[in-house]
Amino acid sequence: MPALQSGWIELAVLALLFLVLQVWWLTALARRRALAKPLSEAEFRQVLERIWISRSRS
Repeated sequence: MPALQSGWIELAVLALLFLVLQVWWLTALARRRALAKPLSEAEFRQVLERIWISRSRS
């Protein structure tokens, strides 16, 4: 009986690993799509202001 239980544990660990990999993959896809969309004028201005502030500090 313990061999059967360890098999279920291994299957559960494998399923959990697969689930984590799927979540990671979908998150990476969503991030890539978000980077591909154009910025609005206000968002673009904020990005430029952050760049200029970081350059003026260094």
